[in-house]
Amino acid sequence: MPLQVSFIFGGISTEYDGSISSLTNIISSYLAIPDAERPFSVRYLYHVSRNDGLVRTIRFHRAFTISELQGYLYDTNARSGRSLLVTFDTIKSRNEYIVNLLHGQFGEDGGVQTLAALSCLRGTFGDPRVASLTMNKYAMSSFVSSILPSEIVKVPTATLVNPGNAADAIKTAKSLQRPIVVKPNSLGSSLFARLFRDPEQSEQEIEALLHAIFAYDSAALLQEFIPGDEYTCGCLVGSSGAIPLPVVKIETNMQFFGRDQKQSRSAAKRAVIDTDDEISSIIQSVTHSVASSINLCNMARFDFRVSHDSVIWFLECNYIPGLSKNGSFEKMLHHYGMTVVDLISWIASDSRPFIKPAHYIKYECI
Repeated sequence: MPLQVSFIFGGISTEYDGSISSLTNIISSYLAIPDAERPFSVRYLYHVSRNDGLVRTIRFHRAFTISELQGYLYDTNARSGRSLLVTFDTIKSRNEYIVNLLHGQFGEDGGVQTLAALSCLRGTFGDPRVASLTMNKYAMSSFVSSILPSEIVKVPTATLVNPGNAADAIKTAKSLQRPIVVKPNSLGSSLFARLFRDPEQSEQEIEALLHAIFAYDSAALLQEFIPGDEYTCGCLVGSSGAIPLPVVKIETNMQFFGRDQKQSRSAAKRAVIDTDDEISSIIQSVTHSVASSINLCNMARFDFRVSHDSVIWFLECNYIPGLSKNGSFEKMLHHYGMTVVDLISWIASDSRPFIKPAHYIKYECI
């Protein structure tokens, strides 16, 4: 039987638009390929509405168009939806292979991964525990610093802040007398991330930002700012192990890649670095080491800062990289010799699947 896949996308997080962009790019690229040359067939598109959290099923067909997809998204409230659990039961009964494009909270923080594992779904959901780890910036940084020496990669000093210790954390930040970045611990897409070049003069602004963050995240980070450039490196995780992709350097006027820079095409310049570049080689090596040390499945992307003295600093891991047109991950894929359609085909046929471990141990039989 030919390879068949379905997609789940949208979601209830602020990264909804990123999910839509990822799916639109994949389907647009897929439709541009002649029928006979398509490496897989698409069965269904499952849209999780950000308005009510219900799932609307879109049946894919040979004459499908992007305009039709946009029409479905525009008329969401006019169509009946089902709960995610009911939808997962249907997906299980059809034995579908699902590509998870739900970004951000619930989509890549272990929430939907847990439900998918309990429902025994096939697809790209991966290990719930790994998703939870990678979404927690503080925990992930601690993990990286525990497996790799600081001579290879450093981790910025950070204070984990919650509503109970915010006042003391701000005092500590002021005493550092150097720029800091304030950001949520477990939100993606650089939401609420902001650079404060003079924390001592910004106490009220920092307090207000923390207050805003705590409405959506239980903790925030007050992290030392590393002057330099931002780099990012993706990897594929197949049956034979992790495969680092080409490294992309991100240049911004302010040397800070926050949400505003990510949303503006003109605010940041992305360029693939030559594989012979020493910084690129080290970042790829670190990416391979980290990806090989946890039970990653399918793909991931790692973000770094490189200071002016060429020291490499780990920032975070993106469990489900965005696949929007001209995004960093697509640039990596193209230089590796893949399109987003090739990626989906490769993941569905060659990536390492997550296998839910047995929870009940017959100890007396061991």
